[in-house]
Amino acid sequence: MSSTMSLSQRQLSVPNKLLFSLYAVIPLCLLAAFIDSQFYDHALRKFLPSNPVELMWWAIVFNFPHIISSFVTLADKEYLTHYKPQFTKALMVIIPAVLLINFAVPLALPDSMTMWFYGLFFVFFAGYTMYHVLSQQFGIGMMMMGVRPDKRYEHWRYLSSIAATLMYLLAFAGPNLKSVQLDSFELYFLVQLVAAVFVVLASLAGLRLVKEGTKRIGIYYVLANIVMLYAIWLFAYMEYSIFVMIIPRFVHDLTAFIIYSVHDQNRNRDVQRNFIYKALSFLPFAPVILCPLIAIFLANAIECGAYFIDFSLGFNPAANSECLATHYYTPRVENPLPDHMRLGMQIMFIFGFFHYHI
Repeated sequence: MSSTMSLSQRQLSVPNKLLFSLYAVIPLCLLAAFIDSQFYDHALRKFLPSNPVELMWWAIVFNFPHIISSFVTLADKEYLTHYKPQFTKALMVIIPAVLLINFAVPLALPDSMTMWFYGLFFVFFAGYTMYHVLSQQFGIGMMMMGVRPDKRYEHWRYLSSIAATLMYLLAFAGPNLKSVQLDSFELYFLVQLVAAVFVVLASLAGLRLVKEGTKRIGIYYVLANIVMLYAIWLFAYMEYSIFVMIIPRFVHDLTAFIIYSVHDQNRNRDVQRNFIYKALSFLPFAPVILCPLIAIFLANAIECGAYFIDFSLGFNPAANSECLATHYYTPRVENPLPDHMRLGMQIMFIFGFFHYHI
């Protein structure tokens, strides 16, 4: 108890070496893929799902929890008062836009056009996601190097975001891309080729910035981000789709958890300003520990709650790996509405877009 209480009074900092160590996931995944391809005839690729969300431990800890963590951090009167105008304006755009896209479009357009529209919408969401993920990592790298962002930084960020988005599509929509032929080439191959071009262009832009770095750890951090793009492309080429998504998500989500946790610890060290931490002050845990635990609990509660509501409304989406009871639950009614109208989808889009905004 005493050690926990002393921890709650400490002023913490974000260790640069800890953030850099997260990129160890790259050589670990490369080693796993090499061993699998050389000695086990790609058994790992056949055994693991293409999307890590299908793994229970991954679904519980990654993706949505770190988004909720950012909202836990904002449960602070001063923050809410200061940012209320910006948040209100953003929500007035995000919520109607998501509902309009998912509910009004299917009623106004024929099915064939609706599918194309949703294809473009998901490409936009994937692009915004990759831009958000890389912006966090690249911004941290610039701070570590002691280099101010300029137009060259923006070029690096946008080129990398395009490359990452294309590779994200290779992982998520591989079968669809392979089914489209352009002359004698599969669309999948052409997307691979264009992604490779943008990876090279992005790395050249990043290396220009590295030359100005004044701090070694920052230079290593930026180089790790450049290597990450090449590694993701290689995994996409080898069709290890799960590693394409695991690497950036692992680095991004754990980086966010570390930063939010340290921030919340320092912000609430002397006075508990956060509503949530104040309500849970009876627990013998410091905010640095509570932050990820609360986020993981709330995220899974929201997802599983929305999942059961969707079932009750007659939707029948694939069972969430972290919501164990859903594997044995059958909807009592069925409706003909498309899957993108279910509540869980709206929640993910609204929380996701708002998280990217803030």
